[in-house]
Amino acid sequence: MQDIKMSEVKLPKDWKVKKLEDLLDYIQPTKYIVKSTDYDNSYKTPVLTAGKTFILGKTDETDGIFDSLPVIIFDDFTTANKLVNFKFKVKSSAMKILKPKDENVNLLFVYYYIQTIRISFDTHKRYWISVFSKLPIGIPTPETQQAIVSKIEELFSELEKGIEDLKTTQLQLKTYRQSVLKWAFEGKLTNENVKDGELPEGWRVVMISEIAKIETGTTPSKNNPDFYGNEFPFYKPTDLEAGNNVFKSKDGLTELGVKKARYVPEFSTLVTCIGATIGKTGFIKTGGGFNQQINAIVPNKGVNPLFVYYQAIGLNFNKQIIDNASATTLPIINKGKFQILKMVICDSSEQNFIVQEIESRLSVADKMEESIAQSLLQAEALRQSILKKAFSGELV
Repeated sequence: MQDIKMSEVKLPKDWKVKKLEDLLDYIQPTKYIVKSTDYDNSYKTPVLTAGKTFILGKTDETDGIFDSLPVIIFDDFTTANKLVNFKFKVKSSAMKILKPKDENVNLLFVYYYIQTIRISFDTHKRYWISVFSKLPIGIPTPETQQAIVSKIEELFSELEKGIEDLKTTQLQLKTYRQSVLKWAFEGKLTNENVKDGELPEGWRVVMISEIAKIETGTTPSKNNPDFYGNEFPFYKPTDLEAGNNVFKSKDGLTELGVKKARYVPEFSTLVTCIGATIGKTGFIKTGGGFNQQINAIVPNKGVNPLFVYYQAIGLNFNKQIIDNASATTLPIINKGKFQILKMVICDSSEQNFIVQEIESRLSVADKMEESIAQSLLQAEALRQSILKKAFSGELV
């Protein structure tokens, strides 16, 4: 349950083992619950939840404001927790407000220790009294507590700077990818002298329907089990996450089922045409059926399928989709509007060369992103290592 097990840790001689309930008092939040959820950022007092959202909004209520700080707010059902050092109100009673029992307890020391605790949520219960408060913690002198807190924050500050740099690079790579696609379909990857706003000689802007067949999917009746099996993929928007490497789908169809659906061949581009994920795109490597939330682009003979796909994931094409979608709470672009969206076309040999150039550049970006993802995982492991050393008496 805990990453740090006191029974397995050899603490320094002047440390004592206590339970969290020996160090922290809890306050029920009932009298601090906000009466109105009519929040406004111009108001003064934050309304808190212990979860990821943390600050739900701000209230103008002036009574029932918690101001005995600092404290830890602890969600009794999810165990999410936050350190708070400003006046606040709360949204619900499903939390505990935790305070040190006396001046010998450094709240930050205990807060960082709580971050090492991992709980399996196997039952719906209030976790502070039943579980967390009973957990043991090694506690040193107040001076040592403060020294450990200072060292943790110094190391965490350095770690956060490294993480921030990695995430900045991630954003730069995303921008670079779109720049590569923009240059490619402006002709600048293969024609250095092409002028802004012009296309290379022999290039044309065409409607998609001139270079591909457009189809909207359909769903075979769910009431007939003979339609569903494992013989053919049945693509839905959630299956397009893999981008240009969509080999399979979560659901499948039988041979009978795929005849009731609309079959789309391998190396087609699928684009979500409705809802919050409108414009999500995938390049399928296996033919199959697809549902009514997707428009399929099946390139004509002589058109490189990846030349189409890479245009479909560019910002220009995505903007066309958004601009032509119906202006409702649920955006949708039907087949009629979709097939008149614009792409560029050039001769087949240049298409092939452009695809090679794109993939050469994007493969470098892929490797960099893999390295960054690995580094971010290592950063989180390092964070836990710092905490483990801190509460084993090895950090200072």
